[in-house]
Amino acid sequence: MGAQELDLAALRRVYGRTGSRWFYTRVARNARHWGWTEPGQSKWRLWRAQRQLEDVLGRKLALPAESRVLDAGCGAGVVARAMATRFGLLVTGVDVLDFHLAEARRLSARAALDGRTVFRWGDYHELPFQDDEFDGTYSMETLVHSYHPARALAEFHRVLRPGGRLVLLGPMSTGPLEELPPSARALLEPYLDSMAMTGARLYHAGNLPQLLAAAGFEVEEALDATPYYTPTTEAVHAYFRLPWEVLRRFGDPARWLNLRSTVEMYDVREYVAWYVHTAVKPAR
Repeated sequence: MGAQELDLAALRRVYGRTGSRWFYTRVARNARHWGWTEPGQSKWRLWRAQRQLEDVLGRKLALPAESRVLDAGCGAGVVARAMATRFGLLVTGVDVLDFHLAEARRLSARAALDGRTVFRWGDYHELPFQDDEFDGTYSMETLVHSYHPARALAEFHRVLRPGGRLVLLGPMSTGPLEELPPSARALLEPYLDSMAMTGARLYHAGNLPQLLAAAGFEVEEALDATPYYTPTTEAVHAYFRLPWEVLRRFGDPARWLNLRSTVEMYDVREYVAWYVHTAVKPAR
């Protein structure tokens, strides 16, 4: 199931080019995730929405302070630092991109959180940890990049202690790609390819709970959170549609892949659902 190997070049293309790194650093404040907007809140408060999504994760983990937690695909460590400061967790982040890890370590040291957050190179399909090492694990919108989702979930299960908790947040297609209308596939598949979202070709809103169960988890909740994510989709499209058009026409579009993705997410919104899956490794 999947490509069977890490495509590091594709991930570097998505996250490592100058324009994308500038966008994440200067616009997204080093975060690499979407946002959560409650009913009645303004959709224009994007940074608040990102913080609220981090709070959703912390509440779904539902772990006591000092619990050991794995951040699978940590990026620059924004979510790890949020879990450490707001929920008192001890977070170990893994990522396959060296510049992400360098940013994460630098920012945690600057925030005096290098005692509560640790970052190391790691492919979450082959985690460099012992069995039963963590109380919780999460993936904040990174499972979409998995080249073998079943293997990644099995690794999450292995490194969790019995009774440990897993939370997966992120987008996925509303159903199998081959069952979508041709017009939908014509929009969605090029988007997934450009963003190296191999995993999003392999799982969807209908089968991820089954993949979790096959990995040994008990699924507590599969929350369709699309209404909470949609305001962010609408706002970033409104903010960045014109800048993207200018850069696309007069610059090098390849340098601004993640700016492009914020705009194109709006175009595929009808076929994308945003979910929060919460699962537990059964006690022995």
